[in-house]
Amino acid sequence: MNRWLLVTHPKNFEIMKAKNIAAMKAKRKSFADKVEVGDKVAFYLTKIGKFGGIAEFTSKVKEDKTKIFEEEKPGPSFAKASEGKETHPWRFDVKFEVALDEKSYVPAENFKNKLEYLKKWPKKYWKLGFQGNVHEITKKDYQTLLRELV
Repeated sequence: MNRWLLVTHPKNFEIMKAKNIAAMKAKRKSFADKVEVGDKVAFYLTKIGKFGGIAEFTSKVKEDKTKIFEEEKPGPSFAKASEGKETHPWRFDVKFEVALDEKSYVPAENFKNKLEYLKKWPKKYWKLGFQGNVHEITKKDYQTLLRELV
């Protein structure tokens, strides 16, 4: 079983919670292909630096280009409105084990000295661990997140 950290916008997370899905950006196909049924995923929320929940993947990746998310990054100014935007076509069915509401999100700062994953960076740059869309994490880090979010 693999354990994942999915970095997403808070509004996108709320949509994922409501639809019981997880979604990865188009450029993350190689990660999406590695996900197995039964893998776990923790959701880190950009812009606010908090964790919102944990889920279990209940399907393999499916490609779905239906626009359901607010896109964070517009395309170049010369592109048509429908072109050049970030999409999240790699979708999975998930079962949420922890789905916090906005008032209960847990600050990532609570984990800066607890997660092995963040030791890759100098202590003062721990937030770099939450850049990018998806990361693999250890069983120990997953258990730390689960314990603190429940």
